[in-house]
Amino acid sequence: MSIDNTTRYKKLIVASFCIIIFSNVMRSQAYIPMLKYHGEWHVTNCNSGCATDKYYTIGDTLINGFHYTFLDKFHYNKNFVVREDTASRTVYLRLLADPPPAKDYLLYDFSLQVGDTTSITNPGSPYPKYPGNFIVDSIRIKPLVNKNHRYFYLHSEDTLTSYTKTTIWIEGVGSQCLINTPGAMPQINGAGQLSCFFSNNINEYSQLDSIADCISIYPVGINELNLNSPYKVSQNFDTGTISIHSKQEEITSVQIYSTDGKLEYQKNNLGVNTSIHIAYFTKGVLLLKIENTVGNYYTYKLFNP
Repeated sequence: MSIDNTTRYKKLIVASFCIIIFSNVMRSQAYIPMLKYHGEWHVTNCNSGCATDKYYTIGDTLINGFHYTFLDKFHYNKNFVVREDTASRTVYLRLLADPPPAKDYLLYDFSLQVGDTTSITNPGSPYPKYPGNFIVDSIRIKPLVNKNHRYFYLHSEDTLTSYTKTTIWIEGVGSQCLINTPGAMPQINGAGQLSCFFSNNINEYSQLDSIADCISIYPVGINELNLNSPYKVSQNFDTGTISIHSKQEEITSVQIYSTDGKLEYQKNNLGVNTSIHIAYFTKGVLLLKIENTVGNYYTYKLFNP
């Protein structure tokens, strides 16, 4: 082997070793979940003057055995629910207005590696719903306000006709556009760009090109569904029913109220399992009150689309 070839070979080994080390570092960084805590997103657009729309996750519900949280304010208004599978590093969105059987749309897959291909959807957004397949070009670790986050850079497989040719995801944050547009680049003069993100009221992301500061609007003090509660409450939006299973004492009373205090439903002595059809109750948020044989009661939020 000549000296030149030996030198090239050594450089190739070093480069390959660096790539392996870098890939291991990328994989070893702990996953940063997006929906573990209350999330709040501020999206700014400057079409005729600049305005910032704000929305957040609020409330919890169970649909077909999966735990979801509602997106509220802006144009979401609790008609969108999202869930996250931290084991697979994936985030899903469900449109409650979809005709049954409604389905989950995969928004983000943060388990992807460089060179992987994924099919992206933009459900319920101003962008094309099915922009097609995207390829991961690179994954970079960048510091945000409080910690380092992975940035995923993707480009469309169809670079000639695709409306949105590139996109950027931030692990733990989502798209730099709207949360339900993983297949679009932010457009300050269009649908908007992400300017602030809060996790549990802590500012994690700031892009202050067009706004002065990031101030959380999340309503503090809202009681969320307790996953360790003595009841499993599941809601099936396709059939318009809720199912209640008691893990301990028998249920002596179930009551359902609208948010203005109207009693929609009441039934006593239900044992440990019951199913209630709520499709014809008041639309929107409902409050479920369950009382057991020892006199304790628990309340949960429901959503009747």
